[in-house]
Amino acid sequence: MKITNDDFWEIIKYNYDQIRYAEIKSSVVISVYSLFFTIAYTIDILDDENVYNFKFETIWDYLPLIVLFPILYFTIHSFTNCIRCFLPRFNQSTLKSPLFFGDIATQYKSFDDYKEDLKNLINRDHDEYQEHLSHMVYVTGVIAFTKFRHVNKAIKSLIKSILCFILYLTIIFTFKLI
Repeated sequence: MKITNDDFWEIIKYNYDQIRYAEIKSSVVISVYSLFFTIAYTIDILDDENVYNFKFETIWDYLPLIVLFPILYFTIHSFTNCIRCFLPRFNQSTLKSPLFFGDIATQYKSFDDYKEDLKNLINRDHDEYQEHLSHMVYVTGVIAFTKFRHVNKAIKSLIKSILCFILYLTIIFTFKLI
């Protein structure tokens, strides 16, 4: 079975779909955090018992603060990975291609030069065209993998921060009732 140019384009399309999916997941993580912060802020506003009013008289009064530090750490870690998902850094290869928008903007001074190179690549040299398509498959695959790696770290940190927040609220309300 011979590989066609359409096969390459299908893989490239798949990789771009995965890139978009990772970015959507990252946006959802950020949205969950905004809900998370809204709940925390609402608890503070509706707080008749001054749950967030800390008195540091005994050693047990420091316990909620100890739980607060992991919440901050996991939140910062999650946000950092969401940002990395949106702005991944990767080592670019040296193959300059008239198919990549970055190379188009930096390598061609005029439309006529670009048009001529693109026509030559597509119409005259089938093997070189497939090499450029293979390169696009590779680069988009690396980008998709990098984005998913970061968004998965962000999701894990989100879960840990929510669990720590639940523990934090449990400790605060437990000690307020005692």
